[in-house]
Amino acid sequence: MRPIKYGQILMAFFMGLLFMLQGVPVSAETAYLKSKGVTLIHEAQPQVEGKIHLKGESEKTQIKLLIIKDEEKKWYELPLQEGKFDEEIWLTMGKGKYTAAIMIHEGNRKYSYGPKITVENIGDVNRFLVPAKHIESEDNKIRQLAEKIIEDKASDREKAKAIYDWVTANILYDYDKYLKHQEGNYDNEYGALHTLETKKGVCYDYATLTAALCRAAGLQTKVVKGQASNAYYNGYHAWNEVYLQNEDKWIFLDTTFAACENKEYFDNEKNVKSHNKQEEF
Repeated sequence: MRPIKYGQILMAFFMGLLFMLQGVPVSAETAYLKSKGVTLIHEAQPQVEGKIHLKGESEKTQIKLLIIKDEEKKWYELPLQEGKFDEEIWLTMGKGKYTAAIMIHEGNRKYSYGPKITVENIGDVNRFLVPAKHIESEDNKIRQLAEKIIEDKASDREKAKAIYDWVTANILYDYDKYLKHQEGNYDNEYGALHTLETKKGVCYDYATLTAALCRAAGLQTKVVKGQASNAYYNGYHAWNEVYLQNEDKWIFLDTTFAACENKEYFDNEKNVKSHNKQEEF
């Protein structure tokens, strides 16, 4: 047998490093994919049970995540902490093939593709119970607050009403953001966690915070978008529907209108008629 030379060992090391950076799995469980200054570390599993775990690091200061299934696309924020990201994403568009792509900000509203993976989801996910974009029900602040709000509540109705009351009483309407919308400027921060931290928001923020708190409390909850009207407003709006397990029914609630009008918008049949649903998630 011919002895292995030092140069051969060195060459094998560098070839292995090159394969790792190009996305070739370095083990049965982990793959490293690098493109345009972003490294994505992914558990290399062809099949997943309802969610994926993505982590890595970026030389770029602004990146996002694009999830694609069939013709449907969903964008997610990828917050960076000291240049690193670590996110768990639920696959809420049903079973089947998904592509997850890191999108790199190139300026203005332009993004380009970075590293990406493809997986097959074989798990059933109740999309009205799990975290989603702007509905950060897994966040510790959201979970702790939800636990505090419902700590002495027994039924689903009592829990939903307590969360509705808390949001209505503690979140102020953000008229500055609303005026930006009227001018066609939607480049703002949104979502449950941002609303909880700032204690203000527009209808979408009220609805996402309500949904996040309810889901953290174990209640199936929808964010609903559509046309709605009251004495002061007529136009595009967001509200919620919550499923009461022990009553086997979905109920309507609108924390935005309740906060702004100081009227009851919890399971009120009269107010349901003034809301025309167009989409839900």
